[in-house]
Amino acid sequence: MRLLTVIIVIASLFVSTSQIKAEETVKVGAIFAKTGKAAMDSELVLSGIRFAIEDLNEQGGVLGKQLKLIEFDNRGTPIGAKIAAEKAVKAGVITVFGSNWSSHSLAMAPTLQAAGIPMISPISTNPAVTRVGNYIFRICYIDPFQGRVLADFAVNDLKAKTAGVLVNVDDKYSEGLADFFIDSYRQKGGHILFIENYLEKTSDFSSFFEKSKKYKPDVLFHPGHTKVSAFVLKQAREEGINTIFIGGDGWNDSMYKIAGSHIEGNYYSNHWHQDSSNQKSRQFVKKLKNRLLKFNPETALSNDCVFLFADAVRRASSFEPARIRDAIASTKGFQGVTGDISFNENGDPIKSAVILKFDNGTSVYVKTVEP
Repeated sequence: MRLLTVIIVIASLFVSTSQIKAEETVKVGAIFAKTGKAAMDSELVLSGIRFAIEDLNEQGGVLGKQLKLIEFDNRGTPIGAKIAAEKAVKAGVITVFGSNWSSHSLAMAPTLQAAGIPMISPISTNPAVTRVGNYIFRICYIDPFQGRVLADFAVNDLKAKTAGVLVNVDDKYSEGLADFFIDSYRQKGGHILFIENYLEKTSDFSSFFEKSKKYKPDVLFHPGHTKVSAFVLKQAREEGINTIFIGGDGWNDSMYKIAGSHIEGNYYSNHWHQDSSNQKSRQFVKKLKNRLLKFNPETALSNDCVFLFADAVRRASSFEPARIRDAIASTKGFQGVTGDISFNENGDPIKSAVILKFDNGTSVYVKTVEP
């Protein structure tokens, strides 16, 4: 009997301890591609989310609680993103970070909006993402601004009077950014000599290369993601096409793994560079150096996602999703790694962009463009 009593006491203590530990944590979700075609692009962003949450927890967490990150794989597809969002709702997370590809964010946003769970995308730039509803936010600039930045750089810095464009018509990001670039480029007096469309699974870009050789544009614009963009740049150089390519924030240093030096000399727009002079950025770079981590815009944007969320929770003094949403929406002048963040009525921040160049095995800072 005494043994049974001891067992019951120990069991009750174990349950109590487990409950206390559970009460000391709060669940947040991350929806990115851990598998599938978007996995390479998502890897940098997801690792940035993990790093930021670890850093935040080491600083004491939020309102006395530690964040417990639950990761969901969107499998690199829109339907996978929708399913992942449904799983996140069932798991009881109070916010979701993700996704990176706009097509994935557009697919998951309606589910989170309906459930009343705030969603913060680090790098989905298609304007339609935040138009889904008032629970949907992003940390990055949007494509109308990015398209203008790239068109202005092509005309004024590269002195490009003519351009050819390659567009993935299966991807909302590629289509949207192409449209904004083309409109802005034409408004600035540039001439679009040809537009070549392709489908997601295309591996033969011979028609694009033939037109590039025939029309000889001053610049070639490809708003794609890392894998296919690196493949196109590599093939173009092997075809003897030495025209300068420009791209958007779907490009990054991961392209060196696929195309090596073939990507050198080409330019792209992005959200941040380690040479930024703002204080938060310098502190962030120092922290990454101490942990022997690489610098990249994706990590910086992810860091801003997590710490802006934490700031909103503190201002709301609550873990209630509706109150967190209100606090996020009212954010003004949050000092982030990628710049000061204030949200407009659509949940979009007004921010600057940087132009980078692939040079000597890395991305080199060229200039900053203010909104």
